[in-house]
Amino acid sequence: MFIRPFRTSVLNDFKIEMFCLIGLVMLFFTHSEIKANEWSNWLGPNHDGSIENMDVTIPPSGKEYIVRWKKNIGIGWSSPIIDKNAVYLHDRKNGKEYIDSFDLNTGDERWSFSYLSEYRDSFGMSDGPRSTPALSRGVMVSHGPQGLVHAVAVKDGKLIWMRDLKKDFSSPKGFFGRCSSPLIFEDKVILDVGGPLCGLVALSLKSGKTLWASEPHGNDYSSPVPFLNDQQALGLAFMRDGFLAVSLKTGQKNYFAPFRSPIDSSVNAASPLVLGNKVFISSCYEVGAGLWEYRKGSDREQKMFHQLWRKNDVLDCHYSTPVSHGGYLFGFHGRQERSPVLRCVRLKDAEVQWSKGSMGSGNLIRVANKILTITEKGELVIFSAEFSKFEILYSQQVLGTGVKSHFAIAGGVLVARDSRRLICLDLNSFD
Repeated sequence: MFIRPFRTSVLNDFKIEMFCLIGLVMLFFTHSEIKANEWSNWLGPNHDGSIENMDVTIPPSGKEYIVRWKKNIGIGWSSPIIDKNAVYLHDRKNGKEYIDSFDLNTGDERWSFSYLSEYRDSFGMSDGPRSTPALSRGVMVSHGPQGLVHAVAVKDGKLIWMRDLKKDFSSPKGFFGRCSSPLIFEDKVILDVGGPLCGLVALSLKSGKTLWASEPHGNDYSSPVPFLNDQQALGLAFMRDGFLAVSLKTGQKNYFAPFRSPIDSSVNAASPLVLGNKVFISSCYEVGAGLWEYRKGSDREQKMFHQLWRKNDVLDCHYSTPVSHGGYLFGFHGRQERSPVLRCVRLKDAEVQWSKGSMGSGNLIRVANKILTITEKGELVIFSAEFSKFEILYSQQVLGTGVKSHFAIAGGVLVARDSRRLICLDLNSFD
């Protein structure tokens, strides 16, 4: 009778399990390293304005972060993005929109792509681009205020494809031009197009071909984000008329909840914030904030998102998307032009923990247990992600006034812009 060699079998199984475990660990650290060195799209690598696997060192007393380099730039509110070698920016100069690539270490121009821009703002605001480009798989995609989408090669800036969303889908101009930042998911580029023909649209990252278009919804200034669960990958968007979730594979509607202002002259600008299996959405103009929870559907109940609460005057976000830490939200509450306040809000029940006035408005990035904001006054403020009190850890004037663009952090540097300059701060060097 043949008897299986038990010890050899166990040893072989152990070797296989250890090999798989080592592979998973290597994959985790490789993925973490990539995320630590890239800010390649709107709201960063996790689409939520947060970075976990990095820390920010506070300068010693009397010292400041060193400005590694600075560049004169054109107009617009598009945010910079970063990969491991370069910084990219979409702006407008002398009647043209530019996508420029700068060396991350020196600020020297690597390449520049440009095209004529005919956009004119109806309210006398900036005629420059509003949305932030996204890059993946060697391709960078931008979305201009007149509805032109360009895909260029990251290595040299050469045009790969172009689409006119106004011409192809009747994308409306809105109050301040088209503003939705592209979401790249696998081989798709998802855009909030809006109008009579569709809501969200997916284009091929490789060719620009239309892959799907969702049912019609009005567009707005929020940008779509991914929501990954055990059943399907969803795209979440804060459309003109409410909260929309669609399949990223087909564009089919998964969920929709009306959530909009009774005021016609209003915008939804903050992006949906994914918090595990929950989604937080907020706007000003008497809209307020709401929290939804994703639950598995059943044969009797197909609705997968369930609203947990909706409240006004808690964390009404005008244009800045909040960040979260440890079950709490940190964000700017109130209209940008009406002295907003920085707040900490408990997620489970929307209870305000603290409020800080006098800062004005700004954008936020959480790095581990610290939160960085650059206010509209151009001041970098770092405070603790603490729900019990507001504690400033450091501040430094880094830009001029009128800062509305988001900023980026990756590879130990912070890149930010105002209406005239792009700067790169070294977060590991002090002067």
